[in-house]
Amino acid sequence: MIKMKLGVSYNLFDGEELLEGSIKSIRDNVDYISVVYQTISNFNNPCDEGLVPLLEDLKERGLIDTLYHYQTDMTLHCSTNEMTKRNIGLKFSKENGCTHHMSLDSDEFYTDEQLKFAKKTMEDGDFDSSACKLITYYKTDGYKFEPNEEWYVSLIFKINDREYSVIEDIKDLNLWNKLLVDPTRRMNPGNCKIFSRDEVEMHHMSHVRKDLRKKYNNSSAKQNFGNKVEGWVNFHNKFDDSMVGSGFPGNPEHKIIKTKKIFDLGEWIS
Repeated sequence: MIKMKLGVSYNLFDGEELLEGSIKSIRDNVDYISVVYQTISNFNNPCDEGLVPLLEDLKERGLIDTLYHYQTDMTLHCSTNEMTKRNIGLKFSKENGCTHHMSLDSDEFYTDEQLKFAKKTMEDGDFDSSACKLITYYKTDGYKFEPNEEWYVSLIFKINDREYSVIEDIKDLNLWNKLLVDPTRRMNPGNCKIFSRDEVEMHHMSHVRKDLRKKYNNSSAKQNFGNKVEGWVNFHNKFDDSMVGSGFPGNPEHKIIKTKKIFDLGEWIS
């Protein structure tokens, strides 16, 4: 059995305030980290002035191994730019001797114990790919959605000749469709391990941002939001303990409840 050397690549434009916390949640369990970032979004918006200095500081402190500035191609669909970035990150992991790879966004966190378990399971079972469910957080890491959302995120992939691929190129599309996995993080699954919620969960700081409006305005799912963004942002800005139990606007079956904080998101969140 080949011992796993795990590479991770972050796809980044905004939400950089979460990046250090996300890296620290996985760094002890990974061997190589790259960040593939844009300074112009897929919708032609500029990044924050502090993005590049932050990335350079994280690299200098040893939290990032490789930085790559991706030049946004405005002729491509936003999801194609995103998938291209993910494949650049996969290439970096492969070139740096990694046997396995994860593609992350800055708002994705894992506990040390569960990531260790995922790695051992992948090694012992010689799996080609994996996926897990997630917990979605709101406003801070002290609030989350209930009930949990039931879609999945792809987790660890064995590195071989596969790449993240458009839907038409996925041979076992039914699996990823059934799991509702992000279309930019799909590759031919092969022998796939589907983790149960009590085995491995991704902790998704999906609605935890300094500027939630910027997330919505630059999301690859932007076309689905319609005129809802203003109401979502206003609700987020005013949310506090007195509103615990409220339904998320536009999705009232998901209540926002209190939860125990288990990650260090940094001083900005306090």
